[in-house]
Amino acid sequence: MIAVAVVVHDGRVLVGRRAEQATDAAGLHEFPGGKVEPGESPEAAAERECLEETGVAIRVRRLLDRGTGSAANGPLEILFFEAAAHEDDREPRMPFTWMPLAALPALSFPAANAGVIAALVQGGS
Repeated sequence: MIAVAVVVHDGRVLVGRRAEQATDAAGLHEFPGGKVEPGESPEAAAERECLEETGVAIRVRRLLDRGTGSAANGPLEILFFEAAAHEDDREPRMPFTWMPLAALPALSFPAANAGVIAALVQGGS
């Protein structure tokens, strides 16, 4: 299971781009997230992964969406969580950046992100 943090603040969302040589989803954009460890809740995994990948501490608010995807080692269940940053002015580590919500449709994300992206663009959080 994969837990993903969708961190929205002030009309912007935390987005990164995977390396071109990545095994899965090479070169595609992504929200911070990763595997849920044994004994860890999906919410805790989203918070941990976001901090590890971006340097931005967050708190999960609610489940936004569930999706499925595939990786080199098989199918994935993906949980997307709405989250808020603890510090509003925190700059993330590269390759993550704060991206305007309106820019999301022009970016290339894995197919499992389509519902979340549509909701973000429509809602304009």
